[in-house]
Amino acid sequence: MSELSQLKFPAIYSQLAKDFIDTITHGSAIDFSISKGLELLNIPANILQDPDARLNGDQISLLLTLGQMLAKKDKPFSLQIVEHFKEDTLGMLGLAIINADDAEQGLNVFQKYAELYIPGFDFSLNYDEKNLDIEILPLVNFKKIEAILVELIFGAFDFYTKRAGLESEGEYYFSHDISANQNQLDEYYGCPVHSLAPVSKIRIPRTALAQKVKSPNSSMLAFYLAQLDADKTKREQQNSIGFQARRIMYHQAKKGIFLNRDQLADLLSCSHRTLTRKLKSDGLSFQMLLDEVRCSMAKQMLYQSSKSTKQVASHIGINNPAVFCRAFKKWSGMTPSEYREQAEN
Repeated sequence: MSELSQLKFPAIYSQLAKDFIDTITHGSAIDFSISKGLELLNIPANILQDPDARLNGDQISLLLTLGQMLAKKDKPFSLQIVEHFKEDTLGMLGLAIINADDAEQGLNVFQKYAELYIPGFDFSLNYDEKNLDIEILPLVNFKKIEAILVELIFGAFDFYTKRAGLESEGEYYFSHDISANQNQLDEYYGCPVHSLAPVSKIRIPRTALAQKVKSPNSSMLAFYLAQLDADKTKREQQNSIGFQARRIMYHQAKKGIFLNRDQLADLLSCSHRTLTRKLKSDGLSFQMLLDEVRCSMAKQMLYQSSKSTKQVASHIGINNPAVFCRAFKKWSGMTPSEYREQAEN
């Protein structure tokens, strides 16, 4: 995967850190301030006053690590941060969501622009007859902070759902182990939460998409969307080829299309040779991306369906089941049947 340090997060994250640390240290014996924290992390102190500033992934990782050290131990760290969310915590994206007409429009706005405020993740919408799954796929190696970020994404979904006046009817699937905080997360979300799922996702009934937002404002929504479009265009020009390639390959795979190298190069408007060179500069190769996509898709199918190993192999573009079994064990450390058995327990 691409490097965490390549990500760029908006400065609102440092403001959130300031609010959190101020609350944690207020009236306590802890002599600490956000300015001290930023200095220790080698983050410019004036970043809080610069709305256009960006923090890289390593700095965000350090901020979250610092927050965990200071956080109260009787409550999940992510929920302590969510307590400081405001309508503009996700900037214009959050404001656009609460000014949308209905839940479906708000969700589509979130999916389209989430990368501006939550970089390094892909948000995929998958429908069946009854439900919608919002799958949250990491596009970089977040290391120890991935679990925190996933919980914060869930917290943001819950926060903006309620702020928009919508009824939260979801189920939350965490890909990491939440057993230590299961009861508190159950109580906070007021709905089922699941541990160690193959992919982190939020499941909501399709009927919930028709819910009307409490106070829609089409004029303000148009203003926020125009700003978000401008920011998205600027950000896409700065994104590495690895991020763009991974996102394209996952989106195509969701449609049952597994791109070859030339097809990917065409979609990225570059030559085969240029694609290989740029991926290499990101520490990637086309085969690494293809294996990653196939592994992710295979895990989801093994967990969510009763399809045979042969059917799963065929779906991800591998015609020989034996070749698929060897490849899957290389990717995941276990055979498809072992993985399915573990996922069902």
